Amino acid sequence: MVSNQVLAACGSDGITSETMRNVQASGECWAGGASWQGSAVIRISVCSWATTEADITRSVRAFVTARDKAMDSLSKG
Repeated sequence: MVSNQVLAACGSDGITSETMRNVQASGECWAGGASWQGSAVIRISVCSWATTEADITRSVRAFVTARDKAMDSLSKG
């Protein structure tokens, strides 16, 4: 199955929302926020025929960096 819409969450609503803000601020890729079954999620859409494997790798790295930054920021309160 191929899907161009994916929802992701990062363990808590706070970490998920902060991760999304960090990804958006990075400028590497864009993702939007949404709610699914009462929880915060990140809505990811890949819909360009021009998207390459390298684009996906960079985007995944941006998400990991954004999540790590969110976890660090929220742990410091």
